[in-house]
Amino acid sequence: MAPVNTTTTTDAPAVLVIGASGNIGSALVDELVPDHEAGRLRLVAACRRPGAAAALRERGIEVRRFDLDDAATGGLGAIEPGFAGIDRVFLLTTYTVKMLVQSKVAVDAAKAAGVSHIVHLGSSHSDPNTVEYAAWHELVEAYIERSGLGYTHVWPAAFLQMLPMSVTAPEVLTYFIGDGRANWVDTGDVAAVAAAALRDPAAHNGCAYHVAAGSASVTEIADALGRITERSWRYEPAKPQVFYDQMVAGGFDPVYMRGVRDYMERVGNGSLTDPERVYDTIESVTGRPATSVRQFLEKHHHLFRR
Repeated sequence: MAPVNTTTTTDAPAVLVIGASGNIGSALVDELVPDHEAGRLRLVAACRRPGAAAALRERGIEVRRFDLDDAATGGLGAIEPGFAGIDRVFLLTTYTVKMLVQSKVAVDAAKAAGVSHIVHLGSSHSDPNTVEYAAWHELVEAYIERSGLGYTHVWPAAFLQMLPMSVTAPEVLTYFIGDGRANWVDTGDVAAVAAAALRDPAAHNGCAYHVAAGSASVTEIADALGRITERSWRYEPAKPQVFYDQMVAGGFDPVYMRGVRDYMERVGNGSLTDPERVYDTIESVTGRPATSVRQFLEKHHHLFRR
């Protein structure tokens, strides 16, 4: 496939998407490609995997290969070239305790390079927040705000894309929040909110957006899936510790996953509830309705087959 011809001009604002090959990053790239092709902005993707980089280049997108972890051994000079000529940055770091230093060095390098605005992907949370991993995000956001750069914080709820991965047997969903209700969002809607801020940072400067389409228990989700598929779906709750053990065994950061486990435990026992009255944010920011839980299930019910 030949590279896409674009009309992007060199004076168009350059937008760097960090994490461009991940679930959110790839959806954000899809959102911004039309702006890139129309010359309204110059899209640059930060990507570590060669295969993903090749696919992005085939779409006419500039790819820069750099690793934020390199600053630990090489100083800011090891990552500053990745930010050269960039005006706006989408910042998404790994879900490990290293996110703290990764985010700090990204902000420092961005400021040194003359970046004007950062859109940071954090985590939706209730106030006052006491969830460990969400507190890390708050510390990162405080550092961004202190930097003097323009900023927009995007706080997504639980991703609907996690639900097909919760199928443990035919017509069985296994999840870890008991009878608690959680907020849910489609990753495409998260990307759309971030894209709006990157297209017009002045309109979203200083804003923090909870991004959620609605609230539902997993029992309600199983019931809705049953009506859509005309099959008898059921929810079999498991202990949050089971989730933690599975994720750590799979190589995920135990410290970060401890926070997720504790969040699930508290949602299940009712000591923590997700923010309410945030479900109109997606439409108010993007101008298009959010993907509801039911709409997601109707569109993707085939992913739940096992």
